[in-house]
Amino acid sequence: MSCRRDVSSKAKRRLGVALSDEVPIIRGTGRLHFFFHSPDSDLPVRNVLATNLVGPDYKTEPYIEVGAENYCYNCWQPNICGFRKRGEQYLFLFTTCRCQGSKHLGKVYVVGYIERDRFGLNSDGGWAVIGPTKLYAFKDAYPLGRIRDSTEQPRRMGRMLTSKEVSLLLRHFKGKKNILEDCRNEVRRLKRVIELPPSVRREQEKRAKACRLCS
Repeated sequence: MSCRRDVSSKAKRRLGVALSDEVPIIRGTGRLHFFFHSPDSDLPVRNVLATNLVGPDYKTEPYIEVGAENYCYNCWQPNICGFRKRGEQYLFLFTTCRCQGSKHLGKVYVVGYIERDRFGLNSDGGWAVIGPTKLYAFKDAYPLGRIRDSTEQPRRMGRMLTSKEVSLLLRHFKGKKNILEDCRNEVRRLKRVIELPPSVRREQEKRAKACRLCS
């Protein structure tokens, strides 16, 4: 599953327009959103270094540095558009653990969520969602197989959650330790200690600064 990075002229024009989010939040609603896990980490962070991927597709999403998704690039943008248009409250993040040596290797988990707060327009002209973010260790995560066929290709999977499923996930995470700051530190380690190519890091930072928040 690759990120779509094409930019239409219409999307480019939208970047110069301050748009407000007029869709009211519907409490207790949510949907699933997939991301590629980093084989270089036992924490639920994105594949920063493009390890084991075809080509240098260095992942930026979810951009947990600021608690966002689709912040730098359009990645599974139709799902973010659906989230925005339907007024859903929670974007639940799920991934397949790719850390060699982990007892969770190959298993699919819901590892946290971004709660709807603000939206922005990224450099691709796509929507970014920004909000309070919580991430949990794989040992505290929720096995996706309990509510979905976890072998299903993520793009084909039923993404919208019922109110009962949302409540189930929130109850599961209640009382679990939010490791967002640990994950942010891990992303910094992967970028600098293991060395994300400097040119790639500069491009990502440039795109992150270019995301325009909507009022």
